[in-house]
Amino acid sequence: MELISENSSGVAKIIHSRNKDTKNYFSYKAPYLFLNLKNKSQLSKIFSYNKFNIFSISNLDHGYRDKNKSLLCFVEDMANKFSIKYSDIVFMSIPRILGYAFNPISFYIYLDKEGSLVAIIYEVKNTFGDQIHYLDMGNFSNKSFKKNMYVSPFIEMDCRYEISFEAKLKNHLLCKIQQYDNSEKSIFFASLEIGLKPLTKEGLIRFFLNNFYGSFKVILLIHYQAVKLFFKKSKFYQHMKNPKNEVNVE
Repeated sequence: MELISENSSGVAKIIHSRNKDTKNYFSYKAPYLFLNLKNKSQLSKIFSYNKFNIFSISNLDHGYRDKNKSLLCFVEDMANKFSIKYSDIVFMSIPRILGYAFNPISFYIYLDKEGSLVAIIYEVKNTFGDQIHYLDMGNFSNKSFKKNMYVSPFIEMDCRYEISFEAKLKNHLLCKIQQYDNSEKSIFFASLEIGLKPLTKEGLIRFFLNNFYGSFKVILLIHYQAVKLFFKKSKFYQHMKNPKNEVNVE
């Protein structure tokens, strides 16, 4: 599976479908940047790492969530810890737009020198500020992970995920997440599909004008759907704080 490694941008279509006690479906679009962590030369003046700008990525939002530890430091440490052999690394996430971001899921994508996929770290956040990582070093299809972080107040913790990642084209990516309860019943499905275009200075300005709502739309939609589930009388599960920012491996 080959992917591009150039700095790029795109608008992802995201689908959430709930099959539990109360059914619910919604979809939305969200702006993502696809950034080569080893190559920052092509980035625009309206983009910054760890500084306020129209677009920015902050160490405080990702990886170690430490202002003194970069994303590149995080992925290199994970590569050393889990013996990942790679040549390039790209990071795909919703950026901060005018200083604000919320990222339900971000991706650290390891590539070999031919541009083929070697490993992925899925970085998952909830609206309570918790974060967890799931590392896939296999064939990237239907990988099973135990749910180790509270995500939704309307889905229990005793579940597992099956995550698939594929590149329909080098610049067209699809991630699918199926969630099962402890009786192996499918209770939730989510997908993210995105087409990527090379990042240019002019293109980044257009990207902002078309997507300035950024994470504001994402967080509003998530809370709106939660209100709908509440009034549908979906079973409520109390927040359980994730004890540490751990990495789960498959």
